Amino acid sequence: MESINLSKLVLSSHFLTLLEEENIQYNSIISDNKELAQSSSIQLIDSHLETFFSQLNKDWEYLIILDKLSIHDILPHISRLKSVSIISANSSMGSFWKKYYPELDYLSIDSNTFNYCFPWDLESFLKLLKNKENSIYPLSSQEMADNIYASSSEDEEWIQFIDKKLIDDSKILSLLSPKNPDLLVIWLWNHFEELVKLSQLLSTNSSRIALTIVNNLNYLFSEGFKEYYKGAKKIAFIMDCKINKEIDKQLSSLWKPIVFITPEFNNLTSMFPEYYYEQTWFNAISLYEKCLNLV
Repeated sequence: MESINLSKLVLSSHFLTLLEEENIQYNSIISDNKELAQSSSIQLIDSHLETFFSQLNKDWEYLIILDKLSIHDILPHISRLKSVSIISANSSMGSFWKKYYPELDYLSIDSNTFNYCFPWDLESFLKLLKNKENSIYPLSSQEMADNIYASSSEDEEWIQFIDKKLIDDSKILSLLSPKNPDLLVIWLWNHFEELVKLSQLLSTNSSRIALTIVNNLNYLFSEGFKEYYKGAKKIAFIMDCKINKEIDKQLSSLWKPIVFITPEFNNLTSMFPEYYYEQTWFNAISLYEKCLNLV
């Protein structure tokens, strides 16, 4: 299986080569990663955030690549910039904590200011970057399947084939799509491998459960998506973050009664960044059971 870890890619000089090959140009690229800045023309965030961002030309187009800093750290300081794309790499321990203690509340950010995108492979990622919209790209340091997903368990023999050509211009991908389902389960494309594993389990059950992946957070609030889910009796949203009152109100006000589910990650045996992904096991069985309990 060929795979690309987008989180690691954006923190390498090879990513800059890809941008050049795709003719994706910015007036300035900024990062808090010292190694990346030293090996390229990237400007390093090396001073107090308010001071650093106040010195930037507000009319330029910027790409900001975050490694250690969070999106919430810089948002108060970039409101004056007219064009900015932010990539949150969530590399190393940052991505580990996101999996083991889900706490990132992206939905609390004003969706009218930024377009939230969750690319699920390199091709769609570069395509989104070409749009030059004010966008935020939260990435997780996991292996992103290029076109297939095979379970790491030797007991499972299934291989799920995904034809990306069918969804190049789509904001959603339905892994399971029974008509008028008893339960519609929604998650984000940034967890593609985990979703495919969940779809394998759900497909063996006789319950009418639909599983849909969304690649654009703002699309959830559109009339097009409202038309998509209107036939479902119940909706569940798999949220890899803490659910606060603001998020609950924002989503529940737009949809039918909605239930939030948080996935579990178990079996961590190492604190070293080069091993934590391999040794943090996504508990698909637990998530599968939570879905069945809602039907």
